[in-house]
Amino acid sequence: MGGGIFGPTMDLMRSEPMQLVQLIIPIESAYRTISYLGDVGLFQFNDLNAEKSPFQRTYAAQIKRSAEMARKLRFFKEQMTKAGLSPTKSLRSSDVDLDRLEVALGELESELIEINSNNEMLQHTYNELSEYKLVLQKAGELFHTAQSSVAAQQSELEAYNTTEAATDSALLLEQEMTMDPSKQVKLGFISGLVAREKSMAFERILFRATRGNVFLKQSVLENAVVDPVSGDKVEKNVFHCLLFW
Repeated sequence: MGGGIFGPTMDLMRSEPMQLVQLIIPIESAYRTISYLGDVGLFQFNDLNAEKSPFQRTYAAQIKRSAEMARKLRFFKEQMTKAGLSPTKSLRSSDVDLDRLEVALGELESELIEINSNNEMLQHTYNELSEYKLVLQKAGELFHTAQSSVAAQQSELEAYNTTEAATDSALLLEQEMTMDPSKQVKLGFISGLVAREKSMAFERILFRATRGNVFLKQSVLENAVVDPVSGDKVEKNVFHCLLFW
């Protein structure tokens, strides 16, 4: 090698003088030697096997392992950026055992993937429970309003409860008790959330599917909620549906 000076960059427009040399290194020392030369950063290597594919090269397996470790490191960086963390420079020596590093990166990747999966599952469950809570709150308001209305109507009926009216009520009650069971009406109740932009279409489809035998009450939510499926904030309405058949 002698005292040749080598440029520190790979730029085409370089001003530093360069010297072309050929190194003959024993195969058992080639990997570590090239690693040390790479750490120096003053060498530009010429590929003497450009016609060969990556799978035909001598160190194809090592290159593939290095590419896989680089992918894992990029994955860690993306996750740190997503979490608002910035990587810190290590003060330890750069002489790293690649075998141990490969094992450590594999374990960390598996743990991080599992953590992400559990976090997504917990977030999905939380969003579902938040929607259930909103449905229950709106249902409670609806039933409270209905109960107050029934109490007011019951007071009016009690005030109008004359002998003739009581007799008519008794006759109607007797007729209902002797009604044919096949003609009795069944009721069903469904509650949930629907996207506000689809609320009118949902109402029309429900009306057609039940042939009008439905009572639908929708309540507008003031704030957007996180959709459990897409994870996006969506403006929704709470609906309460009473079905007759």
